Amino acid sequence: MERTFRKEKSTLEVRPIYHHCDETSIGHIVASFLALRLEVDLQARLEHRGVKTSWPDLMRDLSRLQAVRMDLDGNSYLVRTDFEGNAYQAFKAAGVQPPSRVTRVS
Repeated sequence: MERTFRKEKSTLEVRPIYHHCDETSIGHIVASFLALRLEVDLQARLEHRGVKTSWPDLMRDLSRLQAVRMDLDGNSYLVRTDFEGNAYQAFKAAGVQPPSRVTRVS
């Protein structure tokens, strides 16, 4: 627990929050903390699998994953791009089924 808190604290960049209500300020802080907690957890899962990557590199790899909707013979499909870098490993480490190359949609 202590190690996790130290990791979370080390990457947290605190900046001024310009919200007019206490509730929105608290919501902003909670959402930021949860995002940071997810980052730390995913990094730990990747390290456990022997995947060494920086957070900015992983976000770049994941941002390159896209899907295009195609209509063919009255059917619609989503066709995704290839996984780059550690994007596939991120899905596996998170326990999320990586998207199929082609998915038929309604």
